[in-house]
Amino acid sequence: MKKAIITSCLALAAVVGLHAESFTGPIVVKYMGMTRTQTVEVTVTEGDNGLYTLVLNVPLFGTMTMSDVTAATTDGVTVYSAERYVGTSYGNMRTILFARTVNGMMAANVTLPDQGATMWFNTVGNYFQLPNSDMESWTNSDGEPDRWHGFKTATGMWAFASPAQLGQSTDVHSGTTGQYSAVMTAKSAFNTIANGTMTNGRLNAGSTSATSTSNNASMDESYGNDFYMPLHAKPDQFKVWMKYQQGTPNANNKANVSVKTFDGTYYQEPVDKTYTNLTGSIVGGQIAVCDWTQFTFPMDYESYAGNNAETKAIFVTFSTNANPGQGSKDDMVYVDDMELVYLGAMTDLRYKGETIAGWNPAVTTYSMEIAGEPNLNDFTATLEGASAVMTKSMEQNADGSYRITISVVSGDLQNAACYIITATTPVAKRGDINGDGTVNVADVTELINIVLEGLPFDLSIGDLTNDGAINVADVTNLISIVLNN
Repeated sequence: MKKAIITSCLALAAVVGLHAESFTGPIVVKYMGMTRTQTVEVTVTEGDNGLYTLVLNVPLFGTMTMSDVTAATTDGVTVYSAERYVGTSYGNMRTILFARTVNGMMAANVTLPDQGATMWFNTVGNYFQLPNSDMESWTNSDGEPDRWHGFKTATGMWAFASPAQLGQSTDVHSGTTGQYSAVMTAKSAFNTIANGTMTNGRLNAGSTSATSTSNNASMDESYGNDFYMPLHAKPDQFKVWMKYQQGTPNANNKANVSVKTFDGTYYQEPVDKTYTNLTGSIVGGQIAVCDWTQFTFPMDYESYAGNNAETKAIFVTFSTNANPGQGSKDDMVYVDDMELVYLGAMTDLRYKGETIAGWNPAVTTYSMEIAGEPNLNDFTATLEGASAVMTKSMEQNADGSYRITISVVSGDLQNAACYIITATTPVAKRGDINGDGTVNVADVTELINIVLEGLPFDLSIGDLTNDGAINVADVTNLISIVLNN
């Protein structure tokens, strides 16, 4: 294990001409009551020692160069972690870096703990979210929200006749920064109720019978961007603000939310057959009459594991009633501010199968004794998050101890935790000949072999009679110690 080199000039010399990757995006810097937001570039360059140099051009603090940063990659997610003294506009400052990258995107936390300064750099944006999730974009000539659809953009021979409506509303929930929501309205047609519906897939009106599966919402990767939503990681929750009111009050009627993840091949609701391309679904989804309420639906992936399908897309549909043709004229569902939540937490951290002493997810630094060089494979953890990734890296400090970094990162890079373990070599015990931390019969056997073969050995551990040599008298003394333990 190479020791970390602190000197910036040596690190910069080592990386000249090697692979570099740049990330451009906004950084938010908070320091002494000031907040600065600016678009900056972060450059990551790999050195010939397998370590990395990160250069940040930061408001208030100037160009910051962090050298010899360790990195670890798991399932496409790379985590960079280091604690260094870094030059700034105000001189050298202790700096802690925790950055993660995936698919050419980066999210990074940088702190100057002694100065109370924090920095957040993020190029991910809404890459892992539903388009127009806040219902603020309405540029379509059909009057439907961008990337969301009702019957005005439906296919099917009866699409022209569907009276159900989807439109813009200025009725919004408290606390929102937006101006609009989407509202679905049920209408009566052909002596039945046409449910108001909104989907990020495509509607089809193929029958005048409300219960016919020819009337459906569907999604397929062949539909193109406007009617298809790719998914890049598995969300753990679906959050949405909704309001539901009925034209004719009926406690048995419920509005409906459906969220499905699948492999991108054709899927529709109501289903017309058994589909094996699903990978997940929200738990729940039927909504009673309510004023503006934020609902949080957990995702269930376990029930669909038997399909062995790959998650590639997400299909979302809202309806004024959970059952086709039921409900009443002028039932209305309002929708606003959707969010896909990706968890990234570690609920248990273990070393050789045992939870590390003092473990608490809120505590991020630990110390432990490990004989010899630690093996990262000995560290395991329990993660929270369907797409959460754990990475592990290690570097040796100048004093011979090891800095072990174990991180958990959510699928969208936004939620993450970094745990630092300082591992030191335990102080050798007199009589612990084999160095396993205990004195027992195995040590007697080892000492006998040393004496018989005349092998050199550490006197501070094996010279139990303090006569300056290791001999039979020490074996006898060690046997007495073991028998009396």
